[in-house]
Amino acid sequence: MIRAWCGYLTFIVVLAQAGSDWLNCAHITECHCKWSSGKKTASCVSAGLRQLPKLAADIQVLDLHGNPLKRLEEDAFSNIELLNLQRLNLSSTNLQSLHANAFRELRILIELDLSQNQLLQLSPDTFKGAERLRLLILNDNPLSVLVAEQFPPLKHLKKLEISRCQLRKVHPFAFMNLQALETVNIHQNLLSHLHQDTFNLPVLKTLTLSDNPWYCDCRLREFHDWFLNSNLGNEEVFCGGPEKKTDTSWRALKREDFICPPSATTSPMVIRTEAGAEISFGCFVRGDPKPIVTWTFRHVEINNSSEKHSDIIINKFQLDNFDEYNDDFLNKSAQWINLTITNVTSDLAGEWKCRAKSPVGEANSYVTLFLPKARTATARVAPNYSTFFLIGGSLLTMTTGGFIAACVCWKTKRRRVPPSRSFTDQEKKLLDTSLAVSCDRTSGDLGSSYGFEMLDRSISMESDDARCLEPVQITIEGPPGSFPPPPAEFALPAPYGNIFISVQVAGHSDEYPDLLGGGATLPRRSRTCFLKSAYDNMGPRITAAGSSTWSLPGANGDKNNDKEPLNVPLSTFSTEFTAL
Repeated sequence: MIRAWCGYLTFIVVLAQAGSDWLNCAHITECHCKWSSGKKTASCVSAGLRQLPKLAADIQVLDLHGNPLKRLEEDAFSNIELLNLQRLNLSSTNLQSLHANAFRELRILIELDLSQNQLLQLSPDTFKGAERLRLLILNDNPLSVLVAEQFPPLKHLKKLEISRCQLRKVHPFAFMNLQALETVNIHQNLLSHLHQDTFNLPVLKTLTLSDNPWYCDCRLREFHDWFLNSNLGNEEVFCGGPEKKTDTSWRALKREDFICPPSATTSPMVIRTEAGAEISFGCFVRGDPKPIVTWTFRHVEINNSSEKHSDIIINKFQLDNFDEYNDDFLNKSAQWINLTITNVTSDLAGEWKCRAKSPVGEANSYVTLFLPKARTATARVAPNYSTFFLIGGSLLTMTTGGFIAACVCWKTKRRRVPPSRSFTDQEKKLLDTSLAVSCDRTSGDLGSSYGFEMLDRSISMESDDARCLEPVQITIEGPPGSFPPPPAEFALPAPYGNIFISVQVAGHSDEYPDLLGGGATLPRRSRTCFLKSAYDNMGPRITAAGSSTWSLPGANGDKNNDKEPLNVPLSTFSTEFTAL
């Protein structure tokens, strides 16, 4: 008896120790395990986990909010033996993809929160196996589209939250396997139209549709009527368009207010063809109420009975197989009005108008039929080159005449400028006389132009040893042939330069050649010319006669010494000479 009690106590102690292992959360410091609402709960909120934690198998509630999991692989929970989960919070875990079998073995899972993640799409088998789900939260995921049978058969799902998911399109059969749904929150999405059978669920009690851009035209007519008749909510739903109905409450609109004005589109818009050809073009028209379509040409309505246009055939085609669950509801009224011209003529060229008219509006579209003008071929004529020859000859004549005129002008001008000739002995004496007198002037005589020039140039050429530089040959410009050219000895380099001057001699006789027919070129004299030379004030030089010195008139006792002296005083001659 005692042994039996001892064994029983040992079993209780071991069981108690084993049952308390789940409280240490597998020694994960970021997780906290405790009893909550009578269930074993593990809270790992914002713990920085990148993988699912390996906790005790008897954990019933797991909160992983705020962990960067990013993805869940196949059998993600069964692989770590977390098969007793009843509530699972995976919100804000940066989930981007879910394997279709990630929740396959969670057979007693009741609540699943996948909100605030990055799920772009869900496989229709994603929740297969979690058949006891009662609450599914998908808020704040960029899903955008829900396809047919988006969810597997979840016979116990009571509430579905799919708000702020950027939903644009929901297939009419998206929720057909959720027959136990009582509440659906689908507000704050991007829905503009829904089919009337989308939420045709047997036990649905609450449906929130607010804050969607509902476009209140003919495509929303049936759903609008169903929603108002179902009494599924007391909230106000407003239209987002068209412009005339923006912010209008659904309850303020009647069935006949949901209309689609006609629209018309032609294809092609421009046709280029030739006379006698056969062409076809058409007009695609939609609208609700159904519009009446006519073709007009030059303000005349065209139909098959028109005798004037017997070559024109008009055919109307309508959509025969309309699938209201997959096709746009507006396509139910679609028409294609085809026009065929069997024999195109120039009279049919121009603008054709397709007109679609209904009680709620009118739409027009145009086709332009273009026939190019016939072109006549013309023979090519050889170009007339006489004009080119005439122009070329004229240009050549003008050029030749201009060249000849230029040559004549240049020759005439050249004749006006007398060539160089050499001095005679008498001319040299006259020049020596004038230059000697000028160089003997004092600084007070520098009032004349020659004095300033000689002083300035002599200062610029002054050197330390005050040596007199060699002068250059002086020539007189006059008529050709009278005097021989100067010898080569007079072509001396710088510092001498030539100054072109005019010489005027008064009272001369035939013994002195006429100096008025040209000009004289005088040397640039150095300031050293003021130093008296042993010969005269001009310094040593070479004359045309070969003499090494050249004195003033009458100094050498030549044949000119017995002649009459110079009639003009030296001072007068020098002044006239240098001033020029």
